[in-house]
Amino acid sequence: VPRLIGCFGEDQSDSALIGAINAEFGTHITRTDYSQIMGAISTITLTPGGYIDPGTKNNRDLVQWAIAAHAQGWGYVYGTYGTVLTRQTLQAKQEQYPDEVTKADEKWLNRRTADCVGLIKGYGWYDPESGSIQYGTHGMPDISANEMYAAARQKGPISTMPEIPGLAVWHAGHIGIYIGGGVVIQAANPEDGVIRVSLSATPWT
Repeated sequence: VPRLIGCFGEDQSDSALIGAINAEFGTHITRTDYSQIMGAISTITLTPGGYIDPGTKNNRDLVQWAIAAHAQGWGYVYGTYGTVLTRQTLQAKQEQYPDEVTKADEKWLNRRTADCVGLIKGYGWYDPESGSIQYGTHGMPDISANEMYAAARQKGPISTMPEIPGLAVWHAGHIGIYIGGGVVIQAANPEDGVIRVSLSATPWT
């Protein structure tokens, strides 16, 4: 990669990058190839871009985290929290949760995955300096959706929820992230992965 930096000159467009890669390595990457490569990179790369205060854990950056997870097409695998799903991880989760993780979850291999509460825990464990998710860090315990609700110091019926992006919305066994404007992002299920829906689309309590 460092050798390519001098190949760009002032023109750092996609076309210039494709041309520089092909010239440097003797490849024949097309624009379609480039789009697929960049899509794969964006799926597995975590950056604090767009965060308001990456040095702290806060509701507004939790929203940015959820928006990025949805935009990158994260999948759903029970017991995961935002890391890239390898075959080894999938096999470990199948052994750990045989009733929840099946062979069908292979559709999410090599993509980031989370379950509902894992989407929140992944943000809690995210280290913006290293760009990695470090299990059990930053004071975020490894707890279930129900335990997260039980531990909340402020909570109430969904009918009384204030318009504050970054609040968690909950019903028994499931949790999502309210991003404002009547919209929730949630790791829904193994079929759909991380989705963006209206607040009223799920029977939060």
